Amino acid sequence: MLGKPKKALIKAVSAEGETPLNAFDNCLIKAGVGDVSLVKLTSILPPDIEFIENIPQLHPGSNVPAIYTSITSEKSGQKIAAAIAVARTKNGPTLVAEYSNINISASKAGEEALKRVTEMAKNRKKEIEGKIIIKSTEHTVKKCGCALAIVIEIE
Repeated sequence: MLGKPKKALIKAVSAEGETPLNAFDNCLIKAGVGDVSLVKLTSILPPDIEFIENIPQLHPGSNVPAIYTSITSEKSGQKIAAAIAVARTKNGPTLVAEYSNINISASKAGEEALKRVTEMAKNRKKEIEGKIIIKSTEHTVKKCGCALAIVIEIE
């Protein structure tokens, strides 16, 4: 079992690149995790996780746990968006729902992520406590664009 994360950072960023890989990589750089390897996780965080605003210095090449969604497009003028919603539950885990798609706004992506995190709580018979955190981004593609919504876990 991996260690229990104590802190997490929530980000939503967009970027352009020469290729889909470069657009995604430029999003990672903007999010502050461009020099680490992400380990993709499912959508559950500890109940007592602390959300921070700034990412600490990470050792280059580190394996960093993250919950994320991304979308890329090479269609000039196309709008893409990604969002992530985080909800604490009463006597249960912190839930995370992510959503990304083409031809939608950041607010629509946020609504979809919110719908999903609410359903996650309902399926667990858990009451959401406090404010749900939603981060979203949208991007109009020039050459090749990417939208990324991510929760980065910090030990």
